[in-house]
Amino acid sequence: MSTIADTYLARIQALLDKAESTTFPEEAEALIAKAQELMARHAIDEAMLTGAATSRDEVEAEQLTVAAPYASAKVGLLSATARANRCRLVISRGPSGTQLCTLVGFPDDLANVRTLFASLSVQATRFVLAAPVPPGDTPRRFRHAFLTSFGFRIGERLAEAEQRAAAAAEADRQVAGGDGPTVALVLADREAAVDDDLARRFPNLRTRKISASSRAGWAGGQLAADRANLGQRGVGGSGPALGSG
Repeated sequence: MSTIADTYLARIQALLDKAESTTFPEEAEALIAKAQELMARHAIDEAMLTGAATSRDEVEAEQLTVAAPYASAKVGLLSATARANRCRLVISRGPSGTQLCTLVGFPDDLANVRTLFASLSVQATRFVLAAPVPPGDTPRRFRHAFLTSFGFRIGERLAEAEQRAAAAAEADRQVAGGDGPTVALVLADREAAVDDDLARRFPNLRTRKISASSRAGWAGGQLAADRANLGQRGVGGSGPALGSG
């Protein structure tokens, strides 16, 4: 690992450690937002350094299964996380309410998706279990809407962090003389490579929309997504379980 990478990771880790130790929610949110921007900036810097040398043959595909209940809503979160990291997601129905997913992208981007999705899934479960189901709604309808909305808003937050990091990287490139391709061009080329690989692997894809019918669940998911930690460490299997009802 390079000295630059070590420096980025050390700064990110310090921000996350401080965010986890503070007792002030506003301070934690500010620290987490900064950590996410640094993560995005590091990924962009690496892409700029290796842009010309990056081979489209490096694009990979990996499979994972999203478990029930609420698998379709959880897939929305995975899709949002994947797209923010320049990856693509293909979904098919599996047994017992599961969703079979194929992620396509560059290895480092796929690793970021796995890390973020694992963390955000735990947080989403905790948030939805803590949210009271309003009178007149059902737990299933409310929680499906909550998780769908959570994934939608998380995608917006990740995209915003990516845009800020890309703008900062391009400004630095201009200050340094503006030689070579722009940040936008390098990132667009990487996305095009992923899209080409996706089309080769899956030539007959169709898009699918996810709907939700609980307004209260949708509103709750939006608020929870705004509180979510986008750089949480230590995600394990000890979190609360989300039942079907």
